[in-house]
Amino acid sequence: MKAAYQIIPSESRSLLVEEIETLCQDAGIMPGQEPLDYTGIDSAIDSNIVPSNMGNNFGKHKQHEPLDDRAVRDNFLCFFCSILGGYERFLVVPDADFLTSGNEWFNLSKFLAAASAPTASNSNNNRVPYLSTLVETQLFSSFIQRRTEASDVHLVLFDECLAE
Repeated sequence: MKAAYQIIPSESRSLLVEEIETLCQDAGIMPGQEPLDYTGIDSAIDSNIVPSNMGNNFGKHKQHEPLDDRAVRDNFLCFFCSILGGYERFLVVPDADFLTSGNEWFNLSKFLAAASAPTASNSNNNRVPYLSTLVETQLFSSFIQRRTEASDVHLVLFDECLAE
């Protein structure tokens, strides 16, 4: 697991971790905290209650905002936008013979070559090890296929976020 964590581009990883940690702190979730059960309330779902033995408020319950799941999703969206930016330039537009030609939906070699080329935005942030692993997954293949075949609302949103 540590090796997988280390191939995530450090700048994108650090930003994501920092943002998620801030959201957790705002919700009163401590690093490494296990879900606890207080009188029938599952704190994994309701994070408004902080155990009395945590922090400087011994013996008191401190109220926190619930974990903002939308902000968590937005942070992961920004993370993947930073990692996959420019992917759409490497999509292969199908033609009439596409289904029988055996061509791929995505020009992987050019995508990885472009990701390894130093630019102002990624000169100190090598994405290739992570991208090489990511593009081999079924999830990425499904993403590319869905992106190529039709206008999926979620993928249109992703492309709009990339454009910003």
